[in-house]
Amino acid sequence: INYAIGGRYPPGSTFKLVTSVAALSEGVIDENTTVMDAGPILLPNIFFPNDLSQAQRFVSWNHRLGINHGPLNVVQALALSNDIFFYWIGGGYTPAKFRGLGQKALSSWSEQLSYGAPTGIDLIGEIGAFVPTGQWKRQLYAESWTTGDSYNMAIGQGYMLATPLQVLVSTATVANGGTVYQPQVVYQLTDTVGRVQRDFTPHVVRQLAAPEGAIDLVRQGMWATVNADFGTATTSRIEGITVAGKTGTAEFCDKEHYNPEKEDCLDEEDLRPSHAWYVAFAPYENPEIAVVTFVYNGGEGSATAIPVTKTILEAYFREIRPR
Repeated sequence: INYAIGGRYPPGSTFKLVTSVAALSEGVIDENTTVMDAGPILLPNIFFPNDLSQAQRFVSWNHRLGINHGPLNVVQALALSNDIFFYWIGGGYTPAKFRGLGQKALSSWSEQLSYGAPTGIDLIGEIGAFVPTGQWKRQLYAESWTTGDSYNMAIGQGYMLATPLQVLVSTATVANGGTVYQPQVVYQLTDTVGRVQRDFTPHVVRQLAAPEGAIDLVRQGMWATVNADFGTATTSRIEGITVAGKTGTAEFCDKEHYNPEKEDCLDEEDLRPSHAWYVAFAPYENPEIAVVTFVYNGGEGSATAIPVTKTILEAYFREIRPR
């Protein structure tokens, strides 16, 4: 199996690029919108809205470290990969009367950014990875879509799955300002003396219908992820080249890690195993290359996936590009 095009995995926080583009495009947020991370939030049960014992608790990764990030805008939330911000913009938050994207908008923008259908790359064995919808959930589970489902999808968890190539195409789309290209392996065919026999013109799939400035804000968030002191990917900096990126840590559960005592994949500290992701592009000012690194059961993306991506980028700019 070519896992880059034939494996389905939760994209984790790399999917926050999609949620950000969608929320900015749908008018859910703008550059000045802030969400307060004051700790875990309680999502009220719609049938028992006044009984907090029936509410669902949602946390961000930083809460396990005893840290609250405070008020955040979209650029800061991307750089810190804060989950509370993306819960709010993905599913809304009724206690604050904040309207989120909801399932339909999340699913629609996921598809626009190349999730769901195969990308069409010229390789054998590519698969698609469905985008979950309310209708799909009703047909498969006989259950309605909930706000919690939108929360999970907004951070690339829950029912959301993708191939590494789909994650890469969405990253390249943000990097170039909103043009979705069909990826291709072959650039051109030449004869034995180097004369070009056939060029493969890049195929534009679509132009994102995002308003002016929306994608640039997401790009700024990816810049801050690497270049702001508080970003989650500061170790991926390369001297002389401005890199932009997004880390991802995606929890999963499989037979190998299943704990029958807890009926889940939770360990002694109630943590699930996780895949490590990192996506990056460079140079920020005029992108030439985009990279995705996925490490199965690799733990934190910032610890495991970043070194791989940095090695690839350094090889490109120091060995391949100069030629």
